[in-house]
Amino acid sequence: MPIPRWVTRSNKRFLNPVMLRVATGVGPMAVVRHVGRRSGRPYRTPVFAFAYRAPEDPGVRVVLALTYGPDVDWVRNVDAAGSFELERRDERYAVDDLRRVTGEDGLRLLPGWTSAVLRRTGVDEFRTGRLRRTLP
Repeated sequence: MPIPRWVTRSNKRFLNPVMLRVATGVGPMAVVRHVGRRSGRPYRTPVFAFAYRAPEDPGVRVVLALTYGPDVDWVRNVDAAGSFELERRDERYAVDDLRRVTGEDGLRLLPGWTSAVLRRTGVDEFRTGRLRRTLP
């Protein structure tokens, strides 16, 4: 079960602006840069992003846990576009080959402590993507 909608709205308005200031330099935090699917406006959303290597894929992939569920603006924008940019520690990456992953298939891509917390809170939807290249 994702975090309730009222928390989503509150965090979007109050917490996200604060988190954007520190997100690219703290642990697993990163910023998803995406474009509004209807407005065309650029947006930045703080997320927790974890890199992993898939046996069937020679490149590095990233997994994002959808703690607020799949029905939030940034996920809809990313799904509609089929790609996004990820910013972490002063580096930017193009992310494509997006895939929806659910349940244990998604949880096993995360570090143990993260998957344990998300399993207990009922988060079971994820997006993965291939980190294609470093952007200037």
